[in-house]
Amino acid sequence: MPKFSYILYLLVVLLVSKVNSEIPSSENRSSITNQAVKPRSLDDCTPGKVFSLAPENYYETTKSGIFFVKFYEPNCIGCRKVENIWTDLAQSLKLKRNICFAELNCQFAKLICKDYELRYEPNLVWLENGFKVRHYDGDQNFSDLKKFVNDMNRLNDTNSSAERIHFHFKLLELVL
Repeated sequence: MPKFSYILYLLVVLLVSKVNSEIPSSENRSSITNQAVKPRSLDDCTPGKVFSLAPENYYETTKSGIFFVKFYEPNCIGCRKVENIWTDLAQSLKLKRNICFAELNCQFAKLICKDYELRYEPNLVWLENGFKVRHYDGDQNFSDLKKFVNDMNRLNDTNSSAERIHFHFKLLELVL
């Protein structure tokens, strides 16, 4: 029986090393999702500005990179209050070129907004490579939003070995 356990252990080690060799080593690796963050074209977003998304370009544009998206409706009072804060936030964090501050008008993108199960506006959602990572649910003031962005960015700048170990245990569970 010990021989079988040893062989099984070697197979798991080989499988894990094979998987690790196929994961691209990138310094833009999200410790939140443990996935490599794909580079975003600067044509899609200008640092310091808010990028306007449309239903026609939403999925294609957000599929690569990090986006902090404001979902809004023009006649929403809360949305109007956040408008200047959102613009100021994008401007103040323009040196963080990896983050695209964007907005989507839910009046024209009802299906997309429904996909995110948005019940009120404005909704602020952090996306990585097209996937929702976190829905911001704090106060919508400049200092709290800036802290959130810095915290999320700090998590993305950290290559947490704990995340990779967690991934290995999941692999081990699948093999066993």
